[in-house]
Amino acid sequence: MLRTISRPRRAVRAAALGALALALVAGCGGTADEDPGAAPAEEPGTTEEGGDDTNDGTVSDGGGASDGGGASDGGGAASDDGGATDSAQQDPAAAALPEDADLATEELPITAERAIEIATETVGGGDLVQIGIDHDDRTWEWELELVADGTQHELDIDATSGEVTEHEQDSDDDQDPVVDVTSPMAYAEAIEIALGEEPGRVSGWDLDSEDGTIHYQIDIDRAEGGDVDVEVDVETGEVRIDD
Repeated sequence: MLRTISRPRRAVRAAALGALALALVAGCGGTADEDPGAAPAEEPGTTEEGGDDTNDGTVSDGGGASDGGGASDGGGAASDDGGATDSAQQDPAAAALPEDADLATEELPITAERAIEIATETVGGGDLVQIGIDHDDRTWEWELELVADGTQHELDIDATSGEVTEHEQDSDDDQDPVVDVTSPMAYAEAIEIALGEEPGRVSGWDLDSEDGTIHYQIDIDRAEGGDVDVEVDVETGEVRIDD
């Protein structure tokens, strides 16, 4: 009986040894399986290096190209060109008013305010004592008189280009009062008052003083023919018509 029992143990032991041998063989085979896989494992590593190359390569350069797309700088240049276009649009010659323009509804390229600035810059200061606008058969022209340090300056300024076409100086003994095209009455308001009395086309106007009284004189061409001068007192708004 003992033998009967011992024989199965040997068989079990033999089976166990056989299984161990198979396991070892299988283990070797598994290692062989892992070796092929190792090579692919190195390839991803290579891919990562390639990825580094990719980061350092054309892509980043391409990104730089978007910097080169600093063509936005070129866009700035375009905006500069646009500025040049603005300057062209401000070309006085393109905005010149015709001789029969109505100054009540149309604005000259060089406004009264701008003409005063130009005259003051030319003289180097001074007080405005007279200003007027009319068409001299060639162009619209501002006529201004300023007094600076006892000297009277008479200037003609092209109302289209802003060019000072004439500048004369003389000693001033009159001490005329200073005038202002914005206060106490703006020239637009004076024109409106004058047209309320005498409808027509405003062909010119001036701001001057007489006997210490400052007034606008508005030149109006009547629709039915003829012309009339309408004086408007800047202090009282009183109107006087001179046919």
